Amino acid sequence: MATERLKIDLTYLGPDSVLIYPIFSNAGEKILEARTPLSNEKITNIIEKHGKIVYYSFSEDMGNIPNHRIYSALNKSREIMDEIVKTDQISKARYKESEELVEVMLNDLVASETDTIKLLKDLNSFDDYTYNHSVNVLLLVSVFSHKLKRFSLDELKSMLLGAFLHDIGKMKLDKQLLNKRGKLDVTEYQKMKRHPQLGYEIIKNIDASNKIVQQCILFHHEKFNNKGYYGLPYENLPLYPKIISICDVFDALTSKRPYRSAASPADALKIILNSINNHFDYDLISKFVNILGPFLNNTRHFYGKHEICELNTNELALIIKLGEKDILKPEVIVFCKFQKSRSRINVKFYDKPFKVNLEDDKLRIMINVLSNEYQVYSLKNKLLEKSLLRVVKMDTLSLIDEEAEVH
Repeated sequence: MATERLKIDLTYLGPDSVLIYPIFSNAGEKILEARTPLSNEKITNIIEKHGKIVYYSFSEDMGNIPNHRIYSALNKSREIMDEIVKTDQISKARYKESEELVEVMLNDLVASETDTIKLLKDLNSFDDYTYNHSVNVLLLVSVFSHKLKRFSLDELKSMLLGAFLHDIGKMKLDKQLLNKRGKLDVTEYQKMKRHPQLGYEIIKNIDASNKIVQQCILFHHEKFNNKGYYGLPYENLPLYPKIISICDVFDALTSKRPYRSAASPADALKIILNSINNHFDYDLISKFVNILGPFLNNTRHFYGKHEICELNTNELALIIKLGEKDILKPEVIVFCKFQKSRSRINVKFYDKPFKVNLEDDKLRIMINVLSNEYQVYSLKNKLLEKSLLRVVKMDTLSLIDEEAEVH
């Protein structure tokens, strides 16, 4: 019987978390029995005794959605997509089979909480991205939406079915377009933008389909800045396709494609973070990162101390401590105000940088972590030149009037 060992960062888990497998120390000592609620006190005691990194140790037959169910979903995805290619439609029988599959998977999920994500690795053995992607997005949406605890069972079933079928319109596009290496030209991009509408046209004539399923297919490429495929006002759209959109983007980023390599989960999370107020809204991304981050990345560190972040107030800040209750609310040193003018950015450094804990500040939120290495290097050098920050240790900056490094 094959076993796995999965690293868990306890500082990333909130109180009332329940892990469905036993927890072990690095030395292999069992620390906690399966399904034991984790209080703040219990988390603190474990960290003091064993450190913040602990491990799941489980056998493959303990997976919460059985592997055969995943492969069944893949086969069903293949059958649906192939049928659309041949007939330009999905039959009522196939639609009914999809409904039944989603209901069974949802029941598995409800029975065993959120470790479904570990099974995404099993899909890497398949070659065809289109089939895999529909199932990956289904799994991501199932965990995320279930943990949000704001949908009825009927809403969940419809949203998961919408997630499973969200890209069926691509089956009516040229396969060469889908697998093109390199950037799409204007004409090709316009063709690609048709796939949500094509998918909606396939599904709308199915009597059993409902508005939620149709909305998930039609609106999953709309954006927060109203510049999605159809330019629809984001605030007027239902929540279901917004959830699917995030999961769609995460899986696309972490999948190998003909025109690029796969991003790591950490890099994908940072890209999604940096899309706040552009592609996605802050509140939904905050929930996605905080709920799924431990399972997708197994660590909170998709950004780190001493990185520079952008705030919604047009300020830049140095991250000095990661958020304890909310990953997207670290402690920072705010050091400048900037203004964008056409292609130029004008920066005004504050005479006295100041510390802000974003968990307490009601005005400021982090919306971007700077990734341009030259830009970050230049800003840090400028801070040192102006004696606004000082070097405490190698690559460690602190307020100029502090006596020790901020911990």
